[in-house]
Amino acid sequence: MSLSDWHLAVKLADQPLAPKSILQLPESELGEYSLGGYSISFLKQLIAGKLQESVPDPELIDLIYCGRKLKDDQTLDFYGIQPGSTVHVLRKSWPEPDQKPETKP
Repeated sequence: MSLSDWHLAVKLADQPLAPKSILQLPESELGEYSLGGYSISFLKQLIAGKLQESVPDPELIDLIYCGRKLKDDQTLDFYGIQPGSTVHVLRKSWPEPDQKPETKP
């Protein structure tokens, strides 16, 4: 398979009926290295760029593959992620705003 065929299907875990998004991995970033050398943190950045409305910040998501939470410092090769694999995006909870009780004058 050529490098230009390297793509992943991305699925938002909290939207099971939504269609998968196809993420084409750019080959120029790694030069002579295989695309499996991409880090999970870089993959999160690519996903946030593609799904800006759903994923505004790569720090606010976890990636899941074959039931395993992917660690940012590992690579696609480490987890055995191949072209055409589906990676699930799990949005982390947004922090609750601090609520102060109303004071009466």
